[in-house]
Amino acid sequence: MKEFAERLLDEMHRELSQLALDTSHELQRTEQSFQIAESVMQQLKAFMKDYEFQSVQEEILFFKEIKPQFQREMIYYCELLYIDANKPVGSRKCMIKYYHQVMEQIQAFFGRNHLLYTYYRMGRSDQDELLYVRETDCVPLIPDYSLDFDSSFTTINSSKLGKIMAFERVCEYLTQTIQALEYGVPVIPEQKSKHLWTESKAALIELAYALHSRGAVNNGKCDVKAIINSLEQLFNVEVGNFYRTFQSMRIRKKNRTSFLDNLKLSLEKRMDETDLEY
Repeated sequence: MKEFAERLLDEMHRELSQLALDTSHELQRTEQSFQIAESVMQQLKAFMKDYEFQSVQEEILFFKEIKPQFQREMIYYCELLYIDANKPVGSRKCMIKYYHQVMEQIQAFFGRNHLLYTYYRMGRSDQDELLYVRETDCVPLIPDYSLDFDSSFTTINSSKLGKIMAFERVCEYLTQTIQALEYGVPVIPEQKSKHLWTESKAALIELAYALHSRGAVNNGKCDVKAIINSLEQLFNVEVGNFYRTFQSMRIRKKNRTSFLDNLKLSLEKRMDETDLEY
């Protein structure tokens, strides 16, 4: 399950990154991005229809970390479409007021779900079995009409977590847009790198930790998260929970640095072939 979901997530991010490079029209790009995310979510749902979790830990992994990543993309682009469709035609002051109102609505959602939001922000795991296992999923004190009611494919809190993650991204977008309007400059989309990471996300995490361990960036005065963020931007990829991936790599019985080992072999092979040319 995990391997399938990770491949599907990688494919979605590659499609979204390629679309961002190929499509300059912002609204069209947003709509097509939503369609990509929605299609991938349907593929994930179809795969999980007959899948049986092997353990409680695997079920928690899916509903806490895997599914919300897919849902975040779908909700994020859906919200951007909604925001743009309802954007008023008027003065800059009118636009700023509108975006602030949207921000207030999002903050109200965070407030209604402050316990889950705080749990997520703190990186806690002590209540995971209560929050992310279907048979023990706690019922919210205040009903939420927007929940995904397919009990085979969601838990209440998994659905809300995906929305929280999406709304965090929407807030970042709104903050940048408001600042641009307040300073009277055009809203310029972030210039994306034209490079795409085509290895696994685990490989990029392995590389980042190697650079950090070696002290190869800023004379060692740079944390691993900053290195990963830079690599994500350079290669148009999002690695997710890199700490968990690193822990999984760390406890391997063998081949703990498979990407770096193969990287070294590839370079040595190239050197050997270059020697033969001369």
